[in-house]
Amino acid sequence: MIWWLHIRAAPAVLAALLAVGTTATLAQSSEVPVPSVIGGLTSGLPLRFLAPVLPVLLILYGQARADRTLEHVAARNVRWFDPAFATATVALALAASALVPDGLAVARNLAGYLGIALLLRWASTLRVAMALISLLPFAVASLGGHRSNPAWWAWPLHHASKPSAAAMAFVLFTLGLWTSLQKPLRGDHEEAV
Repeated sequence: MIWWLHIRAAPAVLAALLAVGTTATLAQSSEVPVPSVIGGLTSGLPLRFLAPVLPVLLILYGQARADRTLEHVAARNVRWFDPAFATATVALALAASALVPDGLAVARNLAGYLGIALLLRWASTLRVAMALISLLPFAVASLGGHRSNPAWWAWPLHHASKPSAAAMAFVLFTLGLWTSLQKPLRGDHEEAV
């Protein structure tokens, strides 16, 4: 188990979660300006809604470091470890949301981004998944309107009290967990990291 956590970069993921919480607490009003395609010249992407991409990228990196062939023949069945680690990461973010301003929205975005990243990794390669999940918050901010009145589908920009945004993120996370238990569409080979 210790080696599995080491390969999956668990200490780095925990450090990234701490960085996300610190960013959400200390930079509550900081925004990244994003050119808006719909109405206005620019739209602001709150930094606290962008920060959850970091632990998601580290989880993808950790999964790519694993040797799936060795894991399939291991004495201990590790098939459920990746979904359990992803769920524990989101649960830890939810638990910390009591201490972090707008923490529910941060945890929601972590869950949604992670779900999409797992879906992308299942359907494509690690590099494509990492690139697209890095661009996703900017695309949503650019196409989803201003954060004071975001489009219905722009769940990363919605306030934490919006139940439809939480439902979308939960569905994406659940689908991502399901795909992490399936054989990848791209074949059984993994990219070397």
